[in-house]
Amino acid sequence: MILYLIKNLVKINQIIYTLTTHKPNKISKIEDKGIYVETISSKEKFEKGEKTKPTDFFPWNFIEQGWVEFIKSRIASADDFDKAEGRSSFLMALFNELPIVEQTVKNNKTAIKLKEYTTSQLPETNLDHCLILLNEIKEDTDSANINNIYKDKNIIRLKSGARQGLKLLGFLNSTFQVNKSLINKYNNSQNERALLKDQIKKQYYFKMIIQVLDLIPALSKNEKTQYITEIGMLTVRNSRGENLMLKTVAEKRTRNILQWLEQVGLVDEEWNVIVDGELRSSLLKVMNEYLNAKNGPFAGHELGGTIRNVIPSLLGNLYFIDKNQYTIKGSVGQGNWASVPWVAVMNNKVTTSTQRGYYIVYLFSEDMKSLYLTIAQGVTETSRDEMEKVSQSLRHSISMNNRVIKGNDLNLGQSSKAKEYELSTAAYIPYSIDHMPSEQQLIRDLEEMVGYYEEFIIIKDNPANELVKEPPTPYYSMSEIIDQINTYIASKGFYYKKEEIINLFLSLKTKPFVIISGISGTGKTKVVQWFAESIGATEDNGQFTLIPVRPDWNDGSDLLGFVDIKGDFKEGPLTKVLNRAEENPTLPYFVLLDEMNLARVEYYFSDMLSVMESRRWQDGKIVTSKLLSDEIVNKSITLPSNVYIIGTVNMDETTHPFSKKVLDRANTIEFNEVNLGYLSFLHDLEVSERIELRNDQLTGNYLHLKDVYKVHSSIVEAATNELVRINDILKPIGAHIGYRVRDEICFYLSYNEEGHLFSYEQAFDRCVLQKILPRLSGSDYRVQSVLDGLYTFCTNRVYIEDGVDDLSLAKYPRCAMKIVEMRRRLVDDGFTSFWIGS
Repeated sequence: MILYLIKNLVKINQIIYTLTTHKPNKISKIEDKGIYVETISSKEKFEKGEKTKPTDFFPWNFIEQGWVEFIKSRIASADDFDKAEGRSSFLMALFNELPIVEQTVKNNKTAIKLKEYTTSQLPETNLDHCLILLNEIKEDTDSANINNIYKDKNIIRLKSGARQGLKLLGFLNSTFQVNKSLINKYNNSQNERALLKDQIKKQYYFKMIIQVLDLIPALSKNEKTQYITEIGMLTVRNSRGENLMLKTVAEKRTRNILQWLEQVGLVDEEWNVIVDGELRSSLLKVMNEYLNAKNGPFAGHELGGTIRNVIPSLLGNLYFIDKNQYTIKGSVGQGNWASVPWVAVMNNKVTTSTQRGYYIVYLFSEDMKSLYLTIAQGVTETSRDEMEKVSQSLRHSISMNNRVIKGNDLNLGQSSKAKEYELSTAAYIPYSIDHMPSEQQLIRDLEEMVGYYEEFIIIKDNPANELVKEPPTPYYSMSEIIDQINTYIASKGFYYKKEEIINLFLSLKTKPFVIISGISGTGKTKVVQWFAESIGATEDNGQFTLIPVRPDWNDGSDLLGFVDIKGDFKEGPLTKVLNRAEENPTLPYFVLLDEMNLARVEYYFSDMLSVMESRRWQDGKIVTSKLLSDEIVNKSITLPSNVYIIGTVNMDETTHPFSKKVLDRANTIEFNEVNLGYLSFLHDLEVSERIELRNDQLTGNYLHLKDVYKVHSSIVEAATNELVRINDILKPIGAHIGYRVRDEICFYLSYNEEGHLFSYEQAFDRCVLQKILPRLSGSDYRVQSVLDGLYTFCTNRVYIEDGVDDLSLAKYPRCAMKIVEMRRRLVDDGFTSFWIGS
């Protein structure tokens, strides 16, 4: 099974990126016995003369053997591939491209794992039965729940399966209460099937199955059924998460899944994925008909209209293209057929002509076998040196996903115009006529390219010929930055799990205010100091400042400054940092508030908390309201976007608790794990040099939910659905969250996705642990009920007193363990809170 999927996969994805470094490995040739791959190591050895060819050969039986090793462990790092002979990094990257695999971390190392679901995420009955029950619900949308009792056991079973199906579709919640807003939307919908289709597309298991079906279009219906069944047996556990799904159950659920997909129009009667929309068909029309069209008359040809009018109109109607801001043009030549036709998407601030400036452009290869979505430049009025400067600037300043190739190694053809277009390209996504992606993927790719394009415009905001005057500062991916920080801290003789470094990095990127809690002596202060120092921020250069908090602080004067008896303003330690940061906007500045809660944070830090929430975009930059006014300081003091504030806290009788006002505005990270006996990391410590990191590689790009929704709509929707469930649990004690917490959780999850750092579940687990659980405290039965509800949410199990659960198998294990700890303290002490020692 797996080899067939991989063989089809490599025909589509001819670039496989390693998981740690995100460097490309090109699949140069596919044969009956295996594939030839230009890996990073093979290319380096070839360039050094150590190899005669720049490629490695991977036999299919070798790849299959690697898959068997992976399946045995289900979660595998490089150490788990015993027979991979040093090729485990490529195998892991290759397997990670499969729809049923995702990236994770194991023993502080990059790993891959099989995606896992439970039977509750698969339909128990067919869609017709669900619609029958839905029609019953429609008759009385005021029903509190749907628990009709029937004498016939078969009908009871039918109703149970239909209720579970409606829960999957979102019409019922986890306790089978009616989602009245969705019912009303369904009642008023002119196209009920379209609404059902949208709800099905939100389900992760269905998404995975659609991706698998897209890889196996040539198989028969029976073969496709067998594939989906085997995938179900491999990735789906029972509702308690204990055992993998039985074959009989998998076969039944698979039939239901395929019937659902067919009935709403996501697959056809042969269970091939149906492509909605016209962009894909229009692009393929050009690729299929252009060579023949070139043999006929030029004037008035239909294909010219497709490129000049139809495709630009389709692009201009996409929701993320502002027609007032963008000009879209297509060309098949002037008077004669062009060797390389194109369709350009140009921001009017940069250019309205393809002869100058930089823009997004679809380039068709001369043989019409390939299409490239590129960010390129006008070749008519731009010199080669200027092109190279712009291209290098874009490649180094913009972080892009793995589908985008930074470079100009595309193959448009042999004509002079084709070579000029190749040279002008800064980054591109390749498509093949034989494996054109879905309409949705094409639109997602263009949306992301537009995002990169606009980000580059904001960063530079200059005419193209003035963009780069000096060699660009080295660009580092998120993974490279985290590896650097982790290695640097280890070289200082301190041990922290890499997951903690990843989490601190993501938390600071999400919002430049983090609280680190934990028992005394766990290195809270040091981890911040070494984190900052590893990327160039030290006390010596003024980019790192330690400010010890005093118990007698009751307003902001000790931190920000005050006006003395002479009327002169005396700068506080934080104001000095803010001034330095304002003068050097490209550098990150770190402020460590040590023992932050020795005084009441709400008293001395209230001004800062308020100004943090005033952050907004202005002329492409993040600005805030005034922290100190002109009348006090003779100039406006704001909170620059390159300042990161980290507070360390202990919870004991000498400190003060935090209000929800503070907790809502920060990620709260615990450092309580202590492993005194672990000394192996001290062996052969190597000195690690720090790097000089620009602030734009650390600061976040999202301030509002609409910012992130344009790029990661599926993540926002999935996270919001989970948070709605959590809020229902929290409401009885008034601990439910608001929009700020939701938005910042979505930011965290999106940055994680862009960096390919944690799995979605691991990232969401940390978000709930850091943003929601610190809000919980109390001493009555309602708190216990909330903790029990959250435990069930995290584990899909009911909490059993004195029971022993293996929480490592839970969907959100870190939260589950914390909840168990908090519940135990409530029972033993009569009071509980998030904080140890409180």
